[in-house]
Amino acid sequence: MSPRVSLVDVTRDVRLAGAVCLSRPPSAAVEALRDRLRAHIAMLVVPAEEYGRSLSGEWYGQHVLTCVASARKAAIGVEPGIRIDEELLLLAEYVKTLLMYTGRKPRHSA
Repeated sequence: MSPRVSLVDVTRDVRLAGAVCLSRPPSAAVEALRDRLRAHIAMLVVPAEEYGRSLSGEWYGQHVLTCVASARKAAIGVEPGIRIDEELLLLAEYVKTLLMYTGRKPRHSA
């Protein structure tokens, strides 16, 4: 994790995304949250991808890499027509998943 962003910050933003879907906050706050979630994804994709590559030859490694690629795509921009609450939840789910992958130790081949 970046020294500027703590696990508490990331977890707060994931929870906040869920709460936003239940209310109607000002659009500037929603945009700021979306930008932070995208930044969290950008920070987490490299270590998550390293973990996936450490599982080369295993189906789960390919699954991790596919998820990382999908998260990158979502962080760039979600498909047109998706509602903002759906986009926030999607980004938050990717952040949670990437956090899980980054918490695992890469396997090194002997």
